Amino acid sequence: MILYAEVDDLQKARADATAVSEALASKGFVVTTVLDAARRDMNMRISEFTGQLDPGDTAVVFYAGHGVEIDGENYLLPTDIAAPARGEKDFIKSESIALSGLLDRIRATGARTTLAIIDACRDNPFKGSTGRSIGGTRGLGRINAPEGTFVIFSAGAGQTALDRLSNDDPAENSVFTRMLLPRLQVPGVELRDMMSGLRRDVRDLARTVGHEQFPAYYDELLGQFYFIPAGGNDGSVARQTVTAAPATDAIRADFELARSIGTREAYSAFIERYGARSDEFTVQMAMQLRDDLAGDEPAEPTPTASERPAPEPDTTPADSREVLRQTQSSLNALGCDAGVPDGVMGPRTRMAFRRFLSATDTGLGADDLGTAHALQAIERHSGTICKARPAPATPAAVSPPTPGASPKPVPDTPRYSMVGTWSWYAQCPLGIKANGSTVYRSAGGTAFTGSISGTAGAATVRGTLNGRSYSATEDYGWIQNTATGTLSQDGRSLSARISNGCRVSARKN
Repeated sequence: MILYAEVDDLQKARADATAVSEALASKGFVVTTVLDAARRDMNMRISEFTGQLDPGDTAVVFYAGHGVEIDGENYLLPTDIAAPARGEKDFIKSESIALSGLLDRIRATGARTTLAIIDACRDNPFKGSTGRSIGGTRGLGRINAPEGTFVIFSAGAGQTALDRLSNDDPAENSVFTRMLLPRLQVPGVELRDMMSGLRRDVRDLARTVGHEQFPAYYDELLGQFYFIPAGGNDGSVARQTVTAAPATDAIRADFELARSIGTREAYSAFIERYGARSDEFTVQMAMQLRDDLAGDEPAEPTPTASERPAPEPDTTPADSREVLRQTQSSLNALGCDAGVPDGVMGPRTRMAFRRFLSATDTGLGADDLGTAHALQAIERHSGTICKARPAPATPAAVSPPTPGASPKPVPDTPRYSMVGTWSWYAQCPLGIKANGSTVYRSAGGTAFTGSISGTAGAATVRGTLNGRSYSATEDYGWIQNTATGTLSQDGRSLSARISNGCRVSARKN
């Protein structure tokens, strides 16, 4: 039993930590075991543990105890944690161990693979339940696991991880850990396959007492992981076998794409394609992530222009031409000079529409020209919106050079730059579309930084522009994407390919 100072004690957690430590030691792992640890002791032993890691090592963390999510971060509670009064969440933060901080400390050692197994509760321990949790009913939050990390939670979102089936449960270990331990002894079972059976068994055992508990995991491993490789025996010192991930795992690749985009539409497209495989964890996770996003949206939202997906090709050419004629007339009324309203999307009309976009903040992109919602946005304006184009400069007379005078310096060739606001439109696998805008700022030399907003969410971007060659990294918080592309000759449009498979067209406003 783990005895907490001011929150509910846990009957099985101490035995869980001891049993898992022994199982790992029998597989050749060098084990650091911490029992009944107060905050200071936990930090000291974590430092001891990370101090033993070398680049390329495999690190395994098992935690049995109380856990809490506060402001999107998951915290592990030491035994001397004090029961907080209402509104004292900052106190809990400062007196606990942040899970992401622990994983970052391990990653800083250069460890190649990290496996974190968290048998912690997801409800409030002050209620005196038999579960392992603290905080609100949402439980531990989803985690953005670093690359090379596999995180296992003993219960799914909104569920309590049972410490025991009942007060007189004779088993030594928690519901989750008693199902985990036998699987640590089986050779030749890859981690993800092990998790599939483990999750089912935990769910079925919890249901014997009318309780719902279905473990969740967050997978950022670069390959495959085995506690015991095929043909290994108990006592083997083989700690891991990591092989290249299968290139044919289409469902996993498509899930990573949907998650990198992170919109309800992306998850819905993934679910539509793989709905028949509802027993797959990736499909269940996509449903959960899509539903979580639904809870963040206002009731019956009215999409703005920037939130609307790009329209499908118009199947009524006559109507489309009439929309374009009205668009040209409206652009002319705003002083944008679209030429004769002939319904033809020529260079002059495109230039007029770009001038309108540059002078307004509609959230539209260049690809919206000729659509009904673009026409509506234009008709909402009045007066002279577009600035008059400057008249061509009259060439100045050139005087002959004065004998003996130094030649005048030739002006530098104009340099390409990303600085400014760009509207973009993306077409991705699974039929997913996204649009938005990016504001770029100079970071000195050829480097730039910026902020992205749009239907795919908010992100930061940093990169370089060498001539017309564009390369950047987009950071959405939960995932990073790389982008490469080329600027047009006039430096005002960009075509790029993203590492998640999306193709992006952008135009400078």
